[in-house]
Amino acid sequence: MRRLLLLLLVVAGLSPGLLWRDGLPKEVYTQSIELLPLALPGAADRRIGGSGGPLLTGAWQLKSPNFDFGSYSALVVPKPGILLSISDRGKYLRFGMPGSAAAGVEIGTVLPGSDSYKPLQDMESATRDPASGRIWIGLEFSQAFLRLDPDFSRHRMIAPPEMRHWRANGGPEAMTRLRDGRFVVIAEQAIHWSDTSREALVFARDPLDGGRPAKFRFTPPPGYDPSDMTQLPDGRVLILLRGLKFFPPGFAVRLVMADPADIKPGGDWPWRDVGELSSPIPMDNYEGLAATGGENGGPLTLWLISDDNQSKIIQRSLLLRFEWKPPALR
Repeated sequence: MRRLLLLLLVVAGLSPGLLWRDGLPKEVYTQSIELLPLALPGAADRRIGGSGGPLLTGAWQLKSPNFDFGSYSALVVPKPGILLSISDRGKYLRFGMPGSAAAGVEIGTVLPGSDSYKPLQDMESATRDPASGRIWIGLEFSQAFLRLDPDFSRHRMIAPPEMRHWRANGGPEAMTRLRDGRFVVIAEQAIHWSDTSREALVFARDPLDGGRPAKFRFTPPPGYDPSDMTQLPDGRVLILLRGLKFFPPGFAVRLVMADPADIKPGGDWPWRDVGELSSPIPMDNYEGLAATGGENGGPLTLWLISDDNQSKIIQRSLLLRFEWKPPALR
């Protein structure tokens, strides 16, 4: 009973969709956003996980009058200097990275005509093939993959039978296409409440080209769920984890790193802790992760974006930038 009461308090504090969601905005479709810089904490408080961890170098609040703006739950880099974020309302935002020469803003619907059809809206993860430009999106409500051309002009969808029993609100939240052509996807929530691990799949090739995946497990730290992941230049995968804090109500965010070479069918995927994000780093419901740079041993740039749950009071659409040189492979 005590745990239930604590959970209700957190839900009350973090669920604008139930209690404090703003009234529906006017249907404005202006193609513009504001990137409002946020004050950075002192040098000692900018790192994740202490010395050697990712260093916060920029933080912005994103705002737009566009009716389709917000609720971002996945992040990819379609071109140098460009970020593409996908929302769990079936919308997208394409914009230039802060500090880059890339310009232009585009806000729209991934699949026109899907606005009233929940199974085609709940987009929670995304990944991309740099050679073809194709984009894959994980649909949580329908437990499916959506493959699109770079301009979203054509699409195909498949619902693998291995994902049909995943929870409606706990499906393919974290997904990435590895450079060798394999696809890794992790369920957000455990199938049974008593289980601490998440079901995960690795496809030998594009899931839409056929072939059954191998099953394995991913066990996050207690209190965390996988939210997104991206592959680094050295082959390892960086995984974004999200949880809830009870007092005061808020979000817990963590990064861990894992090596695809350690994936064993039926086994548990081992990971290495990178560290926890904590105040005074701006905190929110971070669900999107992308990485750029890092070639030839240079530093990586990490980008995190948050899901505001359509709230302008309780939560915000935040973008964070970190610089990091990961520890060498062992």
